[in-house]
Amino acid sequence: MYLRCMAIAFLTNGLGAFGLRVLAGAGLGDVDQTQYLTLWYAAGLLLAAVAFFRRYPKPSTKELGIGSGMAICSLLGQVGMVLALSNGIPGFVVFPVATGGGLLMVAMVGVLLYREPIGWLGYVGIGTGVSALILLALPA
Repeated sequence: MYLRCMAIAFLTNGLGAFGLRVLAGAGLGDVDQTQYLTLWYAAGLLLAAVAFFRRYPKPSTKELGIGSGMAICSLLGQVGMVLALSNGIPGFVVFPVATGGGLLMVAMVGVLLYREPIGWLGYVGIGTGVSALILLALPA
């Protein structure tokens, strides 16, 4: 179940940034951010809820708290990217800063603060993130 939920989180979070990059590349960086973000977050919530409720009757308070905190942080990051794009900052600047900063922060905190070893799967994940960052940063 954990892997299924992480795959859903990975895909739904990545699709929002990918969609923003496509819109910025098409010259549509000034989209209505409320509608755009509502669509992506509602779809992600629905998909995650279906996967969760197929196996468990209800979430615990701790799960709701952690999930809500993660959703708020993600939403604020997406709003920041939309605002930067709609104020004329080019996508090839916005996306490396927004996605690369998160990738580096998570990796550094895990290794430096928690002393987590990085296994082969971790290196694959970091490599995938860096590859996605490079693709998102290419000027259209």
